[in-house]
Amino acid sequence: MCPECFLEENPMVKVPEDLEVEVCAQCLSLNTGLRWEHPPEDASDVESLLVDYALRVLEDNLKVLPDVELDVRPLEVKGEPGGPGARVLVTFLIEGEWEVEGERLRREYQVKVPVKFTLCHRCMKYRSGFYEAILQVRSFRGELTESEREELEEFVTRSAESLLKRDPMAFVSDVKHRDEGIDFYLGSTSAARKLARRIVDEFGGTIQESHELVGIDKSTGKRRYRTSISVRIPHFRPGDVIELEGTPYEVAGVGARCTLRRLTDGSKVELDWEELTEASLLKPEPAIVVSTSPAQVVLERTGETLDCFETDSVKELEIGQRVMVVVLDEGAVVLPED
Repeated sequence: MCPECFLEENPMVKVPEDLEVEVCAQCLSLNTGLRWEHPPEDASDVESLLVDYALRVLEDNLKVLPDVELDVRPLEVKGEPGGPGARVLVTFLIEGEWEVEGERLRREYQVKVPVKFTLCHRCMKYRSGFYEAILQVRSFRGELTESEREELEEFVTRSAESLLKRDPMAFVSDVKHRDEGIDFYLGSTSAARKLARRIVDEFGGTIQESHELVGIDKSTGKRRYRTSISVRIPHFRPGDVIELEGTPYEVAGVGARCTLRRLTDGSKVELDWEELTEASLLKPEPAIVVSTSPAQVVLERTGETLDCFETDSVKELEIGQRVMVVVLDEGAVVLPED
């Protein structure tokens, strides 16, 4: 049989009739047959991504005659009409060259690779409102302010998005605002724990965890638990001034414990959050220095004259200088300029 006739019966390339690419319609992950693979971060656009997916699957399944050189180029990406299960056809031009008995034979083939859109397991759970853990954020003082609610929701949403790169189940399926705080419903218990730690690192506070039996996993026979993680945050932030047992402190740092700087002598102390439940937030207010020996100020708000605690901040005061102070029963504490 001559080479020409051989190629009539044995094409240079063959494509399986059931070849199909399965892509998640929501997150654009690719079903490799073993797992759902996330799209690369540098993907430029959806059409290019589908071409890359189709080319990858085509090359993995293409049957080629020995010694045939191929050049595969995308020609067209065209959607098929239909509903949610509609497909996209990616057409490739395959040019093959085969050298036999000193002659180079060339053939061209057009191959259509269908791309089917479905939902991956993760997105199915997300759309159904699935959650594995509830992250409950509360305040030590009993309720969150409106600004705290807005800041926390933005912080948790942004942090959860960063976790999605490594944990596809780190999605927030629902957010519920309650009188006592906010509940975030998370697809992953691991993500809920990480978010709780991030909240404490940013705002300070405590973490408690509890578990509730919700059923039996039919596929494994193991018990299924739902986790509730409760985070309680303080009502003050780094830089705020608080009063604890009659002593004024500046909040120097928050985290698993709170670092305070005593304003009367500048010393620092670290306390557990349970020791700060009775702390009250002090509001600094402007005053004018009217005496340096002894140090005295007049409050701009009331015109009241107050004696000042003898701290490092009063050593270089000048009469007429405007300063910020916090008012205690025994007098005023001049805050450092920084």
